[in-house]
Amino acid sequence: MHPPLSLFLLTLSLFSLPTSQAHESTEFRLMHRVVHPNLPVTPWTELGTVAVPPFKSIQPTGSYVSLSLGESLLEDLAEFAEVVNPNMQDAMYHVTIERSESVGPVSSTKACLLPLSTSANIVIHLSATGEPFAIDYAVSPVPQDGICPQTGAVNYHAHNASVVLKSPRMAPLPELRVPPPLTPEGEPVVPVPEKSFVQKYWIYLVVVLGALLISGPAEDGDAKGGK
Repeated sequence: MHPPLSLFLLTLSLFSLPTSQAHESTEFRLMHRVVHPNLPVTPWTELGTVAVPPFKSIQPTGSYVSLSLGESLLEDLAEFAEVVNPNMQDAMYHVTIERSESVGPVSSTKACLLPLSTSANIVIHLSATGEPFAIDYAVSPVPQDGICPQTGAVNYHAHNASVVLKSPRMAPLPELRVPPPLTPEGEPVVPVPEKSFVQKYWIYLVVVLGALLISGPAEDGDAKGGK
């Protein structure tokens, strides 16, 4: 059976990667900002730069890479606090991957969770061509119910962030069965019902029974003459 078309295209794209992208290192520039629906949108500023190894070395289960924080990160976080207080309801913190022509994929988390958290985890998902198509940003620790804690903290802090790159994984091939045979009219062939023991071996039973009837019991005279 031939594999599905989507699997074939994914495999083809993996082998057709440009040589420079498959074997050379590159980098992604991460940007961040804080937003509130009732306030002017703040501009994107640099969060840091991710060192991306050759695409072929990235595992589907995830490969850890290094993150170099931006030089103006602390100043940018201070400006964020002046524009959007992290305790404001509906305030959100955005992280994206910079692109030359448009904004890349964006991950959003509640701004109120940043002041009390100590670490961050960033997962960047790559397509079969090595391009980032999704990013996940999460901080910890956070309340189990996800509700913003009541705190007087009004500042954003730089987190000790870990970054994981994930390459696409191939889906398992479906288990296909052989189609049932069809008649010339297109109907499924009805299997012949299995015969019973008597139906299979009746001829042998008749022979045995006939032999018993022909031989019959021994005659009385023969039995007396033998005495």
